[in-house]
Amino acid sequence: MALNSLERFVFEQSLRYPVLFRKLVRPQLYQRNHSDPELVHEAALKLLGDPVVIDTLNKHYSLLFKAPPELTIELAGRHIAPFGTAAGFDKNGDALEALSHVFGFQEPGTVVLYPRPGNPRPRVATDDAHEDLYNAQGFPSQGLDYFLANLTRYRNSTFRPRPSSIFVSICGLPPAEQHAVEFALKEMETLLTRIAPFADGFVWNPFSPNTAALSLLRKPEVFRETARLMWKHAEQKLRLVKMGPYEPDTAEATDSLKLVEAFLEGGGHGVVLVNTKAFPKDQVPVKTWGYPSAGRSGRFLKPYRLRAVRDIRQAFPQAVIIASGGISDGLDAYETFKAGATALEGYTPYTYHGYGLLAHIARGVAYHLQAEGYKNLEELQKQVRHGASLAAT
Repeated sequence: MALNSLERFVFEQSLRYPVLFRKLVRPQLYQRNHSDPELVHEAALKLLGDPVVIDTLNKHYSLLFKAPPELTIELAGRHIAPFGTAAGFDKNGDALEALSHVFGFQEPGTVVLYPRPGNPRPRVATDDAHEDLYNAQGFPSQGLDYFLANLTRYRNSTFRPRPSSIFVSICGLPPAEQHAVEFALKEMETLLTRIAPFADGFVWNPFSPNTAALSLLRKPEVFRETARLMWKHAEQKLRLVKMGPYEPDTAEATDSLKLVEAFLEGGGHGVVLVNTKAFPKDQVPVKTWGYPSAGRSGRFLKPYRLRAVRDIRQAFPQAVIIASGGISDGLDAYETFKAGATALEGYTPYTYHGYGLLAHIARGVAYHLQAEGYKNLEELQKQVRHGASLAAT
């Protein structure tokens, strides 16, 4: 599907005015794709391969997406804008070039070793009133070979004026049988060795709420061993683990801190906070939902995200923390940086408001930095880390 001249004009204007995306572009995409959120997402990814769309995003880079100097941070050896895509946004690396004109970094994936269809459809639903998304996808993926072909094509492209940093989300999937952890680590080793030459870093994702076998991996000794494996095969790369949300002041929260501690002890650099949160079927706002539960993402994750960021920053002052979970405006983004985030990534908010949302978030962060007397974002982050270090001692 290619854009005609009128559609290109509307898309271009929606980059300037997110309300136009919310009120016009998004409803049209849903109408054309039988109101199926997953079909809409797939159609949007195909559009991102259209040279007209790529040219439009490139044209608006300096105006909308280029972060002001006071927001630039150093991460994984590069100075970048601290805004990226979350895992699931581009599972198979189909839109790396287009998204490089918008985001400072990308987290494609989650990539698994072999192609897998995931759960039968329908398996994605939206809650427009709350701007949330529910899914029970079950790790669908085109597999490593497909993803690697896309990644190498992007890396070898001569038309990459602003290449994003690429932090690939990966996971070895344990079978529900004896030696499952060893099996998953072996898959991880293959993923790491084959992707490492083309990636800037990795995010291990053992917390998908729709893949029960992953619970076998959520033990300190496995976190420690996985971090060691990542260090062995990606020594010069950023190494992170994605964590799930937790209820404060519970055993679940204590266990999460122990898992992070083990990962850092094994050689990891930090975390991505937070993944989707599992909800039972009776709390999914779809009468015909066919699964016993669903992972919910979106605005409701804000308190979980902020609490997790604060907890991890206080416990591990020097850790890299990429925050995710329904960040939809500049104030929320700024509060997340003040809580201790190194960078921010998103998925669900962009499906509701389009890429123009990023410019609004960046302007909001810059405004609040200036209002509170900070010269730049790195000054704020240095102060937060220093305060956490003092509290730790």
